[in-house]
Amino acid sequence: HQRLMEWLGNAEVDICLTYDLEMPAGVAFEPLAELHPQVMLPPGHPLAGAAALTPEDLAPYPMVLIDLPHSGDYFLSAFVQAGLKPRVEVRVPDMTLARSMVANGYGFCLVNMRPLADVAPDGKPLVYKPYSGGLRPLRMGLARSRGLHRSRVVEAFEAHCRAAISPAAIPGLRMQG
Repeated sequence: HQRLMEWLGNAEVDICLTYDLEMPAGVAFEPLAELHPQVMLPPGHPLAGAAALTPEDLAPYPMVLIDLPHSGDYFLSAFVQAGLKPRVEVRVPDMTLARSMVANGYGFCLVNMRPLADVAPDGKPLVYKPYSGGLRPLRMGLARSRGLHRSRVVEAFEAHCRAAISPAAIPGLRMQG
């Protein structure tokens, strides 16, 4: 996300598909879908049978944190809002590694995306539960420099994204919320 915003600011890209985290001045954002927070757990986790989970439920357990610029702060804010400090066991740079770490019992993970298959890359199962702690959903959408001349290529990309992504469906993801 941070690199995409730099590329937009430097006019290296005209438009991108991203999230509404820390949009710099001069960037227009058009939301297409909301991604609600969820808790990813291994099936044997003590909280795997819960209907929904709060920061108070999660704080005593080890956490796998997806720690990228902006997203790490976003996920940690779930606990800060509740006056809690999570037990961050490991910090990972991407969702694939987070899924593997959770499936192998390193802890739970807060996520906003749920792949269609509820398994980690190594085939081990995962469980997803709704998060009910007041963390706002992320919005996925189109970001472009304000005042950008919209070429036919940009217009075609926008049209494709609007057709493929909606509040009810995002290719490759199971929607919730």
